[in-house]
Amino acid sequence: MEQGTPQEGERRILIADDDADSRVIVASVVSLMGYTPIVVANGTEAVKASQEQMPHLAILDYMMPDLSGVEVCSLIKNNESGEFVPVLMLTARDTVRDKVSAFEEGVDDYLTKPFNYQEFQARVKALLRVRDLTVRLRETNDELRLMQQRLVEKERQLAVGQLAGTAAHQLGQPLSSILLNCYLVEQLPKTDPKFIGALAAIKSDTKRMGELINQLRTVKASDREGYYGETEILKLGDAEAPKK
Repeated sequence: MEQGTPQEGERRILIADDDADSRVIVASVVSLMGYTPIVVANGTEAVKASQEQMPHLAILDYMMPDLSGVEVCSLIKNNESGEFVPVLMLTARDTVRDKVSAFEEGVDDYLTKPFNYQEFQARVKALLRVRDLTVRLRETNDELRLMQQRLVEKERQLAVGQLAGTAAHQLGQPLSSILLNCYLVEQLPKTDPKFIGALAAIKSDTKRMGELINQLRTVKASDREGYYGETEILKLGDAEAPKK
């Protein structure tokens, strides 16, 4: 899909009609309006032209050789790039059944021949305004989705950082104590009171680490506390401190 709102001279208007006089008349009016006409004589050429240079508006005759205007409309709009291309059916067929059938197949407006030039110009401008609004809305939605993705990613990174800081701060202390006491256990005989004390401290710190890990599973992201500077970590409940 072409992004943004093009300048008047950059707007491409596809005109498909098997009647040569109608093509000349419509193309002349489109040119006088400041738009660039893309003129073809049948449905197959219309589809090909829309694929090569997607128009900002398509003006189609209902009955054309090989493919009808309704079929061309469907093929254009089923193309991802043509999703928001408005289609004006300009035809001599004026029955209610024809109009209903066209609208049901995705036609945006319907004007019968012979047509009033002022009405034709007004409808073309109205369809282009709708097209521009739709494109801008899509672009805005895309920007909002991108901003949302960035915010989610930022929050995710912040949460990871807080979790890492919490783990380093809360778990680092009992882990250091466990390593120190493991060293003492390796050096002392089992009958030494210091051995018994170190073993008890290991058990106490291990229990404390288990409690902290359980708290990390249930802590809320909004529960934070200052760590250093502007850095925050997750705030955990008071785990049982090791006995000295």
